[in-house]
Amino acid sequence: MSQLRETVSDKQCARRTSALSGMNGVCLPELLIGLAAGVIVLATVLEIFSIVRLHVARQQRDLAHQQDLRLGLAVFEQEARLATAESIVIANSDEFQFRANINAQRTTTIGDIAQGQSVLAVQDGSGWGEGKSVAICGLRTCELHRLARAGQRTLLTLAEPLQSAFPTGASVEVRNHVVYYTKHDEQGLLRLMRMVDGGAGTLVGGLDNARFAYRDDRGRATSEPSRVKRVAVEIESNRSTHHAVREVSLRS
Repeated sequence: MSQLRETVSDKQCARRTSALSGMNGVCLPELLIGLAAGVIVLATVLEIFSIVRLHVARQQRDLAHQQDLRLGLAVFEQEARLATAESIVIANSDEFQFRANINAQRTTTIGDIAQGQSVLAVQDGSGWGEGKSVAICGLRTCELHRLARAGQRTLLTLAEPLQSAFPTGASVEVRNHVVYYTKHDEQGLLRLMRMVDGGAGTLVGGLDNARFAYRDDRGRATSEPSRVKRVAVEIESNRSTHHAVREVSLRS
């Protein structure tokens, strides 16, 4: 009886082993196929994610470039509007150079100024930087001078003496030297540069083309600084707006 039970048990064990062996033989290829399909799906998802990420990054760069372009043109318009025909130094297609009081730094004298004097008593000269150009104007004449040292609360010191006398209440204001010009970077792309009193920086980069144009009081093109009444900057960029123009009327 005991031997019969052992025989039955052995047969059952064999059947179970055979069944397990059969299951292993069927499931392994299916598992491999499933893993391969999973790898393909994962690779496709990663590729799609990479494409989307690059597209979003490109959009963000283009939006940042558009924002830089708008801000740069706004700065140009604000400062060019302060220029006059008499203050223009250079009016070329690749450079616009003029003098203007871009930060509205101005004051008045609080006493008569004699010819040959270099120290001016003023209402407020604080914050006026050393080396800045200043214009002193009376009823009949104006003179352009450079500050020998930083302005003080009630004093401005000129590097050279005045050639004329000025009355109490004469106006004194900073005349910044402003230059807008174009320059190519290392990749060959064009930059619109801005320089104020010798300090230069990129206003808008990554441009295909940028140029200045000038018109007189009759709307005719001119390159003579004394005849300029309007100045325009024209920009071309394939990264954002293909063509942008900002035209400004100069101060009378």
